[in-house]
Amino acid sequence: MKNRTRRTMLAAASALFLSTVANHAAQAAPKVATSIAPVYSITAAIMKDVGTPSLLIDQATSPHAAKLRPSDAKALQEADLVIWIGGNLTPSLEKPIETLPAKAQILTLGELDGLIELEVRTGGNWEKHVHDHDDHHDHDAHEEDHDEHEADHGDHEHDEHEHEDHDHDAHDHGDHDPHVWLDPQNGLTMAKAITAALSKLDAENADKYAANGKAFEEKLTSTTQSIKAELAAIKDKPYIVFHDAYHYYENRFGIAAVGSVMLQPGVAPGVARVREIRSKLKELNVVCIMAEPQFSDKILSTLIEGTDTKIGQLDPLGTNLDLGPNLYVELMRYNADKLTECLQ
Repeated sequence: MKNRTRRTMLAAASALFLSTVANHAAQAAPKVATSIAPVYSITAAIMKDVGTPSLLIDQATSPHAAKLRPSDAKALQEADLVIWIGGNLTPSLEKPIETLPAKAQILTLGELDGLIELEVRTGGNWEKHVHDHDDHHDHDAHEEDHDEHEADHGDHEHDEHEHEDHDHDAHDHGDHDPHVWLDPQNGLTMAKAITAALSKLDAENADKYAANGKAFEEKLTSTTQSIKAELAAIKDKPYIVFHDAYHYYENRFGIAAVGSVMLQPGVAPGVARVREIRSKLKELNVVCIMAEPQFSDKILSTLIEGTDTKIGQLDPLGTNLDLGPNLYVELMRYNADKLTECLQ
């Protein structure tokens, strides 16, 4: 009887100890706030079996015009580490991040060394724009082609902008396109920076972060190679995107977007722009015009009326994907499959 009691007490003590250790580990996990779902996903993959980050801007909301909810503002204020792309993408986060306590660490992914950066494309007409689709990008050639493109279209775009109905809340991206995460090579660069930041903040779990980072790299690299093979079959088929969010994806995989419906996020195309798009659809035999779940697509049926152009969908954030560590890699695949489905 005494032995049984002793075993019972030891088992209870052991369970209590393990529970305490688990609770301590959970409490010790750093509080990490992330700006958008793809950044959340990469961070969640790196933090697997350690902790879970918080998401400040939900997947269905355009980051260009998002507003922080009180619960999100609280998560931001309590964060040990804040990971975001930068103010060019999420202007609503600039002031809240500037006022964070001194203890909070900020990782701005859009400013990382080694990040592939592309210039913002002017206007919504890119058929003359020359892409460098190799893994090693010739930035000088890119800028030269960009300048030539502006010279060809500059006067026209100036007139067009004068006639557009501008939304005063629309955000200027700055010199560089902020949608950097849509190049999976940038995804790898960001994952390494997130791994390093977490390891510095939480040295006890550095080995776990490193192992998770390696697993993420292997999975993304394999998926990228598969996507390259898939998209090779449709690389010359022209399509139009809803807003200019996919420059990095196009550049990585060598596909042929020839323009965008919106010239700025949140700015509906005016009458002149609608007329120009309809002309472009016929002139270039545009196969697809791609909707985007963060914006209303009601105008698309008007744009394609009387043409052979189909309506598809691309998504820069993963609105219809499960939020978690797999979302980023699945997002790369999702957009490849949607392009293939509409363009083949």
